[in-house]
Amino acid sequence: MTGKMTKNEKILQWVFVVLAFAIMLVWVLVPRKFSGPDEPMRYKVVQYLVEHPGKLPHGTDEAVRDEIWGISYAFFPILSYMVSAVFAAIAGCFTGNWVIILKAARMADVLFITLMAYVVIRIACRLFEGEKRWLFSAMVVFLPEVLFMGTYVNTDSLALLASAVIILAWVRYLDEGWTWKNCMLLAVGMGVCLLSYYNAYGWVLWSFFFFVATCLLCSSAPLKERWKFMMSRGMGIAGVTLGIAGWWFVRNMIIYDGDILARKACNACGEKYAWEAYKPSVHPTPASSGWNILDLFIYQDPGWPHNWISMVLVSFIGTFGFFHIFMNETVSKIYLLFLGVGFVGMLLTLRSFYWKKQEVNVVLAGEGKSMVRIKTIRTRREWSKKGIFHLAMLAGMITPVVLLIEYAFYSDNQAQGRYMLSAVFPIMYFVTMGYDCLLKRFVKNEKLHRWFYITAAGAWVLGAVLNLLLIIVPVYTK
Repeated sequence: MTGKMTKNEKILQWVFVVLAFAIMLVWVLVPRKFSGPDEPMRYKVVQYLVEHPGKLPHGTDEAVRDEIWGISYAFFPILSYMVSAVFAAIAGCFTGNWVIILKAARMADVLFITLMAYVVIRIACRLFEGEKRWLFSAMVVFLPEVLFMGTYVNTDSLALLASAVIILAWVRYLDEGWTWKNCMLLAVGMGVCLLSYYNAYGWVLWSFFFFVATCLLCSSAPLKERWKFMMSRGMGIAGVTLGIAGWWFVRNMIIYDGDILARKACNACGEKYAWEAYKPSVHPTPASSGWNILDLFIYQDPGWPHNWISMVLVSFIGTFGFFHIFMNETVSKIYLLFLGVGFVGMLLTLRSFYWKKQEVNVVLAGEGKSMVRIKTIRTRREWSKKGIFHLAMLAGMITPVVLLIEYAFYSDNQAQGRYMLSAVFPIMYFVTMGYDCLLKRFVKNEKLHRWFYITAAGAWVLGAVLNLLLIIVPVYTK
């Protein structure tokens, strides 16, 4: 592993970041109206924060509540909206034009994805060498749906940034161990993640297991010292995490009668204020309709061009606007085919998910350069750090998928790939590993390896640019 970049790579890093920022900026400036899922509902929270400085809205407040659904986004963590409110308030000092103020509020999301792009490249430089790092970076940063998260008022963008920071802390551990710097980086990532989006909470859960497992299993120190180290660093991580995010959940407990996540309070609000057909008790779900999971997967809504599972996959690649602007179907299939081939290659690397038996504690004789190995006095089964990392990444990939299926089955039949977008990091990591394995096995010329990575990365970047110019700009300039 390495975190070092050449001079040319440092330039390329900033080209990636600036280009991602430029694409999102144009995407933000073109529409003259709301242009993202539930953005009008979300923007109500931003407006409230601007109009009531120093005051947070109650989830049932009429000013933030949706008339049809009877609920509000004030029940959910609102850190992202708080940052958007700062941008909106600044714009409001110079103009009363609501369109300009809305676009200013979106700049918070542009900022979050831009910072995520920088963090992703730092992750790539520690996980991969050479051109592979740019393929991984391009697949994450220039996935059209990821860029879309940086163009309207939402919390997904902050969740992606927080998840990337968490993974960076994991990756830095692989090189440096649990230094205080890496522990604090993990704590900041988890704290912000808790204040972003529930579907990304898996990264907080698996961070706990990753930290505990690596502290207890990947050290040669006596067990007592390992426990002491884990508790001291763990308490520091927990303290900073709670210091960042704890206030929100304490507030929920106070104003929602102990409901720490405000989920019951939100449902009760919907039951009270929603239009009759949209109340949680009468709104149809696959579970209440007697479906099984397979029924959900193959279901095709009259307004959908594909069945549920295909819609999820297509919208993970990129579906825009109010879930009504689709990419060309052939283009979406090319994206999915590329990812699918990478996953097939990843199956050849499964051995890297397991621990290895290593010889340790040898008896030596002699001094200095003349010291020689006599024998091994004992061996132990020691977990591979990289193996634990891979298991944690696999868990982080699966968790948002499970949460999406659970939500669609029991609460609201949504087929939106953005709900599992926090899995983009391990997905693209395993795809990059897969192609590396396939090329090493079937292509002997290393120069061709490099050209493949360069060409594939360039195609992902070009795809994002063409998506903006050929789909987004024409739709919103009609």
